[in-house]
Amino acid sequence: MNLPPSHRTASVAAALALLLGATACAPVATPPPSASAAPDAHGIDDGGAAEVPAPATALVIADRRGGVTLLDLDTEERSELTRGRHDVSGVFGDGRLVYRALDEEGAISVEVIDTARWTVPHGDHTHSFLGRPRVLGVLDGEGDVRVAGGGRLTSVSFEGGEVVVIAHDELASALTDAPRVTAAATGPVVPFAGHLLIPTGGETIEVLDVAGDSSTGDSSAGAGAACAEASDADVTRVGVVFTCGEGAVLFTRDVGGVIAVETVPHPEGATPAMLLSGRPDRPDLAGTAGDRGAWLLDVRQRQWMLLPSDVPLLRASALGDDDSRTVAIDAEGRVRVLAADGVVLVRSEPVLAASVADSALRDRVQLIIDARHAYVTDPATGAVHEIDLADGRVTRTFAELDPWFVQQVG
Repeated sequence: MNLPPSHRTASVAAALALLLGATACAPVATPPPSASAAPDAHGIDDGGAAEVPAPATALVIADRRGGVTLLDLDTEERSELTRGRHDVSGVFGDGRLVYRALDEEGAISVEVIDTARWTVPHGDHTHSFLGRPRVLGVLDGEGDVRVAGGGRLTSVSFEGGEVVVIAHDELASALTDAPRVTAAATGPVVPFAGHLLIPTGGETIEVLDVAGDSSTGDSSAGAGAACAEASDADVTRVGVVFTCGEGAVLFTRDVGGVIAVETVPHPEGATPAMLLSGRPDRPDLAGTAGDRGAWLLDVRQRQWMLLPSDVPLLRASALGDDDSRTVAIDAEGRVRVLAADGVVLVRSEPVLAASVADSALRDRVQLIIDARHAYVTDPATGAVHEIDLADGRVTRTFAELDPWFVQQVG
């Protein structure tokens, strides 16, 4: 089985109606006594969760058979969310929910589980919640699966031509009442500003209403942009960014809710970035630039910046902080923190040397970042390392995990 990187599509790049007799769903730690009931989860279905003083962060880690473990980063407690099974074809996440694609002799389904950990941006502050994981249900479809989005809406796209939109504000009925849109998507489908951004025909991103219609009189529906071979999509603080052969296509919401679109082309002769990554609700994205280093995309400024490197980089993700720093994994197996001009600010020991040296393991190395740490998967040892971004030290190693997929929730 080929489980994809953390927020990519199934069987190619971001959970579960398990029959309880076939899987296990162990509760995570109970919210602390200081947590208060969540009378207002700001429009999101809290599922009985409580508001907590700080984000209840955890890693969700899937093994090669799709068994999913939740690792609490505060207590280091591990909880089994799902057991592995023979027919898992992919595992994805949207920052709260986990999606497990199953292919049982051609019968395709997606199991969905709520990790019950999330944070809501709210102007100049945030609200964080913690509850108990719960099984939500199962989605049936045809063909390979893609998951995209985050925040309050997530799309589950089936290669057979259907897109299902999961609304976080009514998770109790999210699967049974989820709208299904007929669309032959050729890339990740992103819900945005009450619409769906759908790559079609390998050449265009269409803007449709949530019913999949482009002819409703809606001032945004029917708009679109050229995008050759959309390979990735990311939701940033500025808007939605699609990675295309010619550069980035940015969708933003103007005053009045109208969706605007613009292209940020790659510099002439540049090696394009096929995948971009950054922290949630931040304005920067980064990706590798062939063997030249990394690209940093400042979405606010609509500007690509090349971060040259003396060693090829395998992964890159933007911190989106005031210093425009980028975190990368290099071909020697080190984690690097780069300044906006490519200067190496921090360099770790080659903790991933064995994994990056093995061509069979290199594609499984993944990079997840938050404000203070990088989490990198080490398939050669079956571990996840926590790297301090201030000095490059390995602060913790979580062993015996067989990580094929990882995302951070909370």
